[in-house]
Amino acid sequence: MSSGENPGQARPSRPAGRYVPARGIYTESARLQRLGWLRSMTGLGLDSLQHTQLDAGKLTGNIEGFVGSVEIPIGVAGPLRFCGDDVRGEVYAPMATTEGALVSSATRGALAITMAGGVTTRAVSQAMTRAPVFAFSRLSAAGRFASAIPRHLGDLRTAVRQVSHHAELVSVEPVVLGRTVHLRFRYTTGDAAGQNMTTACTWHACQWILEQPHLVGDKEGGEGLESFIIEGNTSGDKKASALAMAEGRGLRASADCLLPGGVVERVLKTTPDELVRGYQHIAAGAVHSGVLGSNANTANMVAAIFTATGQDIACVHESGVGQFILERTPDGVYASMTLPGLAVGTVGGGTHLPTQHELLEVMGCTGRGGAGRLAQIIAGFALALDLSTVSAAVSGQFASAHERLGRNRPVRWFQLDELDAPFFETALGHSEMPGAKVRSVETAHIPMGPSVLSELTSRTVKKAVGLFPLQLRVDHDDVEQKLDVMVKVKPTDREVIKMAGLAAALCGGPVATHYRRFDHRLGFVGCDVRELALYEQTDTRFTSLVPKQYRTYRDDRREAYVIVMECLGDMELMDTSERARGWSRRHLGIALRDLGQLHSVWYGKEPALLRMPWIGHVPNAADMAEMKDLWRALAGHSAQEFPELVDARHHDRLASFIGTIDRWWPEIEAMPRTLVHNDFNPRNLAIRADGRLCAYDWELATLHIPQHDLAELLCTALAPADINTAVVGELSEVHRKSLEAHARTAIDKDLWESGYRLALRDLAVNRFGLYFVAHTVRHYGFLEQWWRNLWTLIDLAEAASRD
Repeated sequence: MSSGENPGQARPSRPAGRYVPARGIYTESARLQRLGWLRSMTGLGLDSLQHTQLDAGKLTGNIEGFVGSVEIPIGVAGPLRFCGDDVRGEVYAPMATTEGALVSSATRGALAITMAGGVTTRAVSQAMTRAPVFAFSRLSAAGRFASAIPRHLGDLRTAVRQVSHHAELVSVEPVVLGRTVHLRFRYTTGDAAGQNMTTACTWHACQWILEQPHLVGDKEGGEGLESFIIEGNTSGDKKASALAMAEGRGLRASADCLLPGGVVERVLKTTPDELVRGYQHIAAGAVHSGVLGSNANTANMVAAIFTATGQDIACVHESGVGQFILERTPDGVYASMTLPGLAVGTVGGGTHLPTQHELLEVMGCTGRGGAGRLAQIIAGFALALDLSTVSAAVSGQFASAHERLGRNRPVRWFQLDELDAPFFETALGHSEMPGAKVRSVETAHIPMGPSVLSELTSRTVKKAVGLFPLQLRVDHDDVEQKLDVMVKVKPTDREVIKMAGLAAALCGGPVATHYRRFDHRLGFVGCDVRELALYEQTDTRFTSLVPKQYRTYRDDRREAYVIVMECLGDMELMDTSERARGWSRRHLGIALRDLGQLHSVWYGKEPALLRMPWIGHVPNAADMAEMKDLWRALAGHSAQEFPELVDARHHDRLASFIGTIDRWWPEIEAMPRTLVHNDFNPRNLAIRADGRLCAYDWELATLHIPQHDLAELLCTALAPADINTAVVGELSEVHRKSLEAHARTAIDKDLWESGYRLALRDLAVNRFGLYFVAHTVRHYGFLEQWWRNLWTLIDLAEAASRD
């Protein structure tokens, strides 16, 4: 017997098999017994249920047949500044949800309200109802009962007090429906939601009623009570109802704010007129369809905070009913949210569970008055979320933010189970192992950092994309060996473009608008087939400096773009992007020496490269000038969202580069160009143990000046302490001289340095602007140092050009 068991508690005797064992026993051993039974019944391992942080002995009243717990992600929205009755100052709201963009949207609305001075909130009233039904034999008896009950309100209050000192019976309202009478008991319940409390109180009050012959009548005489049910469904319990909307059930809370037009435009990425006009269309649609209340997204906020704080999630039906109002003011927009029926409490229910209690503490909602405070916080954040959601809808961000990259036509996507022995035997047959037999294929557990494109796209497509390390057991020439391979399954270029569009849409405003105009000119077109084609090259200047290839597999009908390559090991450096750990000047020298060799393959062969079907859209001076609106939008977004990185000086310099782009980009286009990696940074580079570069992830490769890769490597891998004229000049010369040697041509040093300076500008305007868009969606720890290095290098290069 475990320490938590009651020695006097007899185990229920149940037939074996289909009945859940250890019923009614709240101990860890009983939980594990039930879990073992469930495993035997289903044939499943259920490993995720093996461990739980919950104490089984403390769950009486919360769960029966306890076998484990489900973990739900919790995000923090805010801060939102409150100016309410019970809530003042900045508050963060924990939101338990699996819906992407929800927390970000709530935070954006909170930012707008906070910048405008904050939200005013008030808990107007509290009322929890329970409605038993009494059925009589005739209408006349029901009528007499309904008339008599109100005179006994004092007696019913006395009966209620015997059950609870927290519930206060406010009123009892009879509702006659034929020969039945529904009694709507209305309570205040303090800091408890009161669902169970009012049920117990009402049951006790009803027992008093049943003991009064003058109330229930004489059944034998044909005029008495026939039956009684504790809830006749007129209370609206866990249902959205017009009565609860009008009178409230739970806490009635309201929130409002005034948003200046400038805040609407800068943060919500729309205008006051567009916002109010869009709201009016949405409100009219709600009226036409008979929706209770009118709001955009209230249920999401209610469900997220309810789940995080141990509320009764089923009450989201009634609690999510809300009235959202927008009005145009001379200076901007007035916004309000009323939630008439928040069934919330800060004591009882699941609020005592450890995580839920801690999250209530985060919001300051424990202790006396906590329920009213919680209701106001929910109302404030519901207002923030609705403001952001409607803004996204009217500005075109909403549909993009929820697009899942579906297809109208069925596609039989490539499946991971196709990576079987015959697949790899074909792959090995293409390499130096003809006739090899693959005996087994197993997953290899190797830490790795995925590419930015694969990582972000994998979240939005339903098929398998990304990197998959596998270990093959191979028989070749009568020798058994183990071979580690890396399989890269690529998304289509359409999916990558839409993924990037999703990130741009979440940024809103000009970024979203202008990205849509130019999304096919940003280097993503053809990224699915380009890398496959490059890895099929046979020039040893290229193949000696990239991962060893076993096979590429392409099937456009199945959207299958697969590369099988060596699993990189024994590297001095591998995936060191976060802080470019370990990139010494020696390593940089190796990388730039070998980069010259890579660039030499296509150097001076621009016409031939432009004829390649896989090259995609090549950047050019005309495009760069036409896309000024996008570059300005990216610069403005970076400065607004990340002012600690992109300060006024940076923004002004970016504006200057963009304003003169039609003068300096033609200089780039006139210089000798080659195939550049175009993502040449520590995320995609390694140094082999024999002192050779290994460059991978070639999906963004394009035609550009070779100094583009040089500039990107220096700003992403060079230690800040080494960024000076001497070191940069030395490393630049390593690259130039290597390219001269391998391409067998002279390269003018002054022209080279001019190209390097312009490549830095190009990175600042284009690549880093897009990095900050991605950074808005997913934090990249490496970006801060890369950005600071970039501007130090720009300052050095600009100063050198003036000397």
